[in-house]
Amino acid sequence: MSVLDAHQLAEGVDKQRQLAEQLFQTLLDRTRDTEGVTRAGWGEGEQAAVELLHDVAHSLGLETSFDELGQIYITLPGRDRSEPQILIGSHLDSIPRGGNFDGYAGVVAGVVSLATLKEAGAVPQGDITVMGIRGEESVWYGIAYIGSRFAVGDLPFSELEQLHRADTRRSIIEHISACGYDTAKLQQEIKGRISPENTKAYLELHIEQGPVLDEREIPVAIPSAIRGNVRYPEARCLGRYGHASAAPIDNRQDAMLAVAELIHRFDLFWQEQIASGAPDTQLTVGRVHTDSDRDGMTIVAGECRFTFNFGGTTSEFIAAGEAQLESLVTEIATRRNVKFEMERRVSSEPVVLNEGLRSLLFELAADHQVPCHEMATVGHDAAVFSKADIPTAMILVRNQNGSHNPEEAMRMVDFMQGTHILTSAALRLAGET
Repeated sequence: MSVLDAHQLAEGVDKQRQLAEQLFQTLLDRTRDTEGVTRAGWGEGEQAAVELLHDVAHSLGLETSFDELGQIYITLPGRDRSEPQILIGSHLDSIPRGGNFDGYAGVVAGVVSLATLKEAGAVPQGDITVMGIRGEESVWYGIAYIGSRFAVGDLPFSELEQLHRADTRRSIIEHISACGYDTAKLQQEIKGRISPENTKAYLELHIEQGPVLDEREIPVAIPSAIRGNVRYPEARCLGRYGHASAAPIDNRQDAMLAVAELIHRFDLFWQEQIASGAPDTQLTVGRVHTDSDRDGMTIVAGECRFTFNFGGTTSEFIAAGEAQLESLVTEIATRRNVKFEMERRVSSEPVVLNEGLRSLLFELAADHQVPCHEMATVGHDAAVFSKADIPTAMILVRNQNGSHNPEEAMRMVDFMQGTHILTSAALRLAGET
């Protein structure tokens, strides 16, 4: 049992509410876009977050350090620094014109936890470190989890140097250099900074990115698993342009109708999977468009570009989805005389989060009298640490109006309750002397 009980820790966290509000408001002011915020990976907004956290950590008397990608580590030193650390983390980047809380709330919660423990005079047995992770959002460089993968040694330089930012077309190496970091070090063989040998557990607080908690009026959830997915961010169907009235049906190579059929029939498959009991599945087609220079109301579409994204918490569903997609693409292409290009594939495996840590979080939620729910969640950096054999768990905080949009509206009272649990867990796992 910690020397600080749940009530004392909660009181200490609540005293740091002004610090949390300051961190949220300051970064919001520094990274505002025409609506929402924009914090591109290794861009001005994400770098502003790193610099703000560094300044605040220094003012709190906490240690700071950086890795070769410019990711920040803020540490409350333990009594025995050879002990494996407790790592709290989340990401600092956002999508273009996104919300203020996606990712960043988890880092703020970690800083509040360290500030609480330091002010209370708590000395953990081992270090507790907060990591500000960079490049989590796939929108910028085409892949997700760049910073966390690098941190665990799962992103070699040969892959890193191939990445280019979607909006600027400049390489990630150029952007890292522009932020002031020595990219020459990246070309060296760098062993992952985070490993099971030096990290006892990874904890991540994140806003819920869907409506479940808000609809159920529950402030916090402890996720059971992270969904895996298969994504085609640049899929394309090629047919032949034709006159809408002149081309008979047996002569058409309509790329738009081929894509529409693919989406419809995969949606039917998805509904069948749900009806048969497949848990926590999803399908999203976020973009479908023809060539604006050639399309028109009276033109048979000769090209259609689209994205395709499906996933779930079981490998069985993902395997079945891949088989179904391959079958549909082949059959529709043959019958409609079109060609599908599904060459660029990005995927992640489902991850079951650590049962022991989840049990601890539920126990601490009960100690703090915080109503709690269990559910699966979407992709997060936590999946990377779990796959690196580091015990991993998450806390989701209720968030109104969904995520990946400017209207994110997390309530501070919910955030503080989630941070009560996070702080207690970090101290319990680190041990207090």
